[in-house]
Amino acid sequence: MYVGRIVLVGRSQGRSFVAYRVSSRSFPNRRAEVRGKSILVSPLDPADLSRNPYIAYNCIRVAGDVAVVSNGTHTDMILERIQDGQRPIDALAISLVAYGYERDELDTPRIAGVVRGDHAWLGIAKRDEFRVRELHLEDGQAFLVATYEKTDFEATALGGAGAGEIARQAFDLPLERPVCAAAAFALPEGQGSGYDLAVYNPL
Repeated sequence: MYVGRIVLVGRSQGRSFVAYRVSSRSFPNRRAEVRGKSILVSPLDPADLSRNPYIAYNCIRVAGDVAVVSNGTHTDMILERIQDGQRPIDALAISLVAYGYERDELDTPRIAGVVRGDHAWLGIAKRDEFRVRELHLEDGQAFLVATYEKTDFEATALGGAGAGEIARQAFDLPLERPVCAAAAFALPEGQGSGYDLAVYNPL
C-alpha cells in the first residue's frame, strides 16, 4: 500500500516522541538532516524544487517540552503559535486551516502532529475535509496519519529506546516507497525538558 508521507506520535519507555517518514513515487531522491532543533527534508538535487516547491521543509521542530511534526512548512507555524501561548490543539487547527491542502496535482493533504508530555494531537487538512484530534498517550502507544489511504488517526506498533531506533522503525513500516525518516524523542527524566533528534537515510 502506498500512503505517501506519514506523521506519527507516541510514547515509549515513559517518554513521548514524534516521527516522520517520507514515502514518494515522484521525488524519491530526498534526505533528512538534523539542523539544531529542527529536522529538514530536502531534495538531493535543488533543481527538483522548481518542479515542486512542497518537497523541502522542516518536518520536525522542538522547543522545550513540545515537539511538532508535519509534511510541510506548517511545522514552523504550529510551533511558533505554541511558543506564543496558544494551546497545541488551537495552534494545530489554525495552522492547518490557514495553509489548507497542497495545491499540487494530487491535492495532497497537509498532516501534522504535536506531543507535550503524555498528550498528543493529530490533524489533517484535505481538499474537502478537516479534522483534528486530541489523544492521551499510554506508554507503548503510537498513532499515525498519512497523506493517502491511512488518513484516519489509527494506532500502530512503534516505539524504541532512542530517536535513532524510532526513526528506523518508521522507515521500516511495511508500506511502499520509503525514502527517509526522522524522529524526536523526549529526554529521559532528570535530564530536563527537550528532545533527542535523529534521522535515517538509506542513501
